[in-house]
Amino acid sequence: MRFWFFLCLTCLLTTVNATWQCFNVHPSHAVSNSDAIAELFHVTAGECLNYCISQAAQKGDGCVSVVFHRKFSTCQLYGHDGTHNGAEVVYLEDHDFYIRSSWDGQCQDKIAPIRGYKQNIQQLQTPQISTLPKAQTIPNLPKFENSDFPKDPNPQVIRDNVRKAPVHFENSIVQEIERQAMEDEFDMDYLTTTSPPKKRTHPDIITSFRNSAHNYKCQRDETLSYFLVYGSRLSTKMLPQRLNGVDQSSCLMYCSQNINAIGQNIPCYSLNYEPTNEICEMYGEQTRNESDSATLAIDDEHNFGDKFCIKTKYHCDAETLYPVHLYKKLMKNIIARVPGLASKISCLSECIENRECKAVTYKNGMCVLHSVSPSEDESLLLDGSGKTMVIENGCHVSSNTNKSVTKSKEDSEESESSWQEWSLCQYGVKGRKMRVRQRECDDCEENMQVEEC
Repeated sequence: MRFWFFLCLTCLLTTVNATWQCFNVHPSHAVSNSDAIAELFHVTAGECLNYCISQAAQKGDGCVSVVFHRKFSTCQLYGHDGTHNGAEVVYLEDHDFYIRSSWDGQCQDKIAPIRGYKQNIQQLQTPQISTLPKAQTIPNLPKFENSDFPKDPNPQVIRDNVRKAPVHFENSIVQEIERQAMEDEFDMDYLTTTSPPKKRTHPDIITSFRNSAHNYKCQRDETLSYFLVYGSRLSTKMLPQRLNGVDQSSCLMYCSQNINAIGQNIPCYSLNYEPTNEICEMYGEQTRNESDSATLAIDDEHNFGDKFCIKTKYHCDAETLYPVHLYKKLMKNIIARVPGLASKISCLSECIENRECKAVTYKNGMCVLHSVSPSEDESLLLDGSGKTMVIENGCHVSSNTNKSVTKSKEDSEESESSWQEWSLCQYGVKGRKMRVRQRECDDCEENMQVEEC
């Protein structure tokens, strides 16, 4: 038994050492001005490098370099060497920059990336000295350090060694940046991708979405919920907190917990999600107009999620999604009309408290409850006016009475306190990181919980 243990340990160490031999490391450096093809959390540097070679290509793009954050145990994977398409490798403490040095033997990708690499990997591999052509000697050339990256991180030293540009040159650059920013906001061109998007975007079609209960966290007697507007995105110049390579449920989870990719606390009020490329963009508090309306651009490649807090006499699950269909209406299976409601939140509350209600048709001052939902039959959606919308009831209503609901909340709070702390994210399930927690309870239905990190 001991022999097999040492044999397995030797094989494991051999694999790890082989993975490390596939990379050159540049301590205290990271990639700037570029999006990662994937991000990993609660991992070691060795796990990141192994993922780069063995699994990253499953997403379609080949992995060329890795940035590992030592403090937060996270890493970003890139499909280039840090110099592609305006990207830069910069000095950054607590980060290590790894670049692949070999694609042969143990360093070979386990599967070929469908979209290949963003750069020619033949040019990225370190050439042999003997094959390099000898350049002609040019006299009086200044000598530089033999390094691609700055060794002195002091910005004052860098500024002192850079000649100040003329004022008129700086002004022209600022004007160009402002002009480009305005053009980007209304640009009709597609994003540069390896394949054109299947659906056309319409950034010139702008609409508004009112949410009077817009907030980033709720009171104890309120339920955190989301309006989910398909085919739309928040139109703003505000910089988002971005997550790459996550599904929509994970995107919502980060926003609900108000944390970014490295676990820092941020207030998340709303988000844009792009399913095709698995890009999640979380936004903080925005300056909205007097009616608490967000400005949306109609965009078939995105979904817009807007947080809100709702209070009802029936229990709704946290993070409940309420799909919104703009400019639509329902005409069938009307079960009630509630006049005089000035907000969609009030209309939703009426629907949640009616056990037959599955969707509402709403516009200011009008709330119609229906016993059918577009999720059951999309053909029920009809074109409405510019002010009407259909909102699906995503709330899973408990069948208990108020008394039993209150009792279940007390039991839930009591049972929640009996759970142990969550374990580290170290349990692999189909290649995904999981964590577990346990409790000792003879009368409980479950004594172990598992969730994805």
